[in-house]
Amino acid sequence: MQCCSCDFVWNADFDPAIIDYGDNYNNSVQASRIYLQHQSDMAQKLLSSIEAHNGLHVLEIGCGKGEFIDLLDQLNALDSALGFDPSATPRNDGSIRIVSNYFSSETMSEVPATVNVVCSRHTIEHISDPRRFIAPIAELVRARKLRLFLETPDVSWILDHVAFEDFFYEHCSLFSPASMARLLSEFGLTCRTESVYNGQYMWTEAWPATERHADLPHVLEKGAAFRAHYEAEIGSWRQKTAELSQKGPLAIWGAASKGVTFALLMDKVSYAIDLNEAKQNCFLPVSGKPILSPAAARETGVRSIIIMNPNYAEEIRQLTRSMDWDVELLDLHNQDQANQEWPSLSTCLPTSGDLPSVMPPILPLAPASPSSSSMNRP
Repeated sequence: MQCCSCDFVWNADFDPAIIDYGDNYNNSVQASRIYLQHQSDMAQKLLSSIEAHNGLHVLEIGCGKGEFIDLLDQLNALDSALGFDPSATPRNDGSIRIVSNYFSSETMSEVPATVNVVCSRHTIEHISDPRRFIAPIAELVRARKLRLFLETPDVSWILDHVAFEDFFYEHCSLFSPASMARLLSEFGLTCRTESVYNGQYMWTEAWPATERHADLPHVLEKGAAFRAHYEAEIGSWRQKTAELSQKGPLAIWGAASKGVTFALLMDKVSYAIDLNEAKQNCFLPVSGKPILSPAAARETGVRSIIIMNPNYAEEIRQLTRSMDWDVELLDLHNQDQANQEWPSLSTCLPTSGDLPSVMPPILPLAPASPSSSSMNRP
């Protein structure tokens, strides 16, 4: 669903009871040098906001296994850190403490007085009630006059690229810069947002508000354009995958969220390929497609590969060349696709007087299996 007032996109059928973010949840993308570089870039953004003489004392909400905290530590930039995540293994390594729990008003008392930065990366999109999630964070930020950094997918990129595979069950709350600013302003914060990761993510810096935040451009028309074109996009890829499968086994590269959704919609896909060793020799949820290492996929005779995330395309091409692998590589999304001219929206947008408070569903969403541990960020 898409809100007509603020662009917020959400999964109205989401049921948190069937999602398991326990010990077996695997969201690691540390095997990709492209993602590691992005993670390093975000660390530098965070560091640049802090005056060096104050040191860096971080609270990370939704810290996963602590990869971002560990990166800050490896950069010799971290003085102390506290992380909250229900899927985390508890740690207490001197200056670094990770708690296997949700952050809330009840757990706020565990936050040391020394904390001077709060961050939350790729967490809010998993939260079905973002107001409830933000409320205690904003309370802390306002009370201590802290900086808050949020990173989350930008729904504008998804809509621009008709990225149907980016609408999936676990990502139940998707924001644009406008909807993020509106949410934060409700809790007394102002912010600025910039596009990162080639537009796929947005990086928001927020602080206690002293004046009302200016309204940002909305993406309502992009939602209407998506609804007008996603069925044709899916149909085109079904035809393409049928043609590719005639040449030999067809695989997708990326056994994360995009790949899981794409495989559910494309029955001609035989395999998924992923660099994450924890996923290899496992299966995609629901579709049951085997997940292979690149070497195993080559040995199996995969003849065509569709790359799920364009950010990894060059990295994948370099790897397949180094393996002397004669395989056809296709990008699911060309980086120039967002610049195409859409037909007139007059047939798919109601007049302003007829706009409902909530737009029709953007894309039907199928419930995920509770064991869908291969779902992750990119």
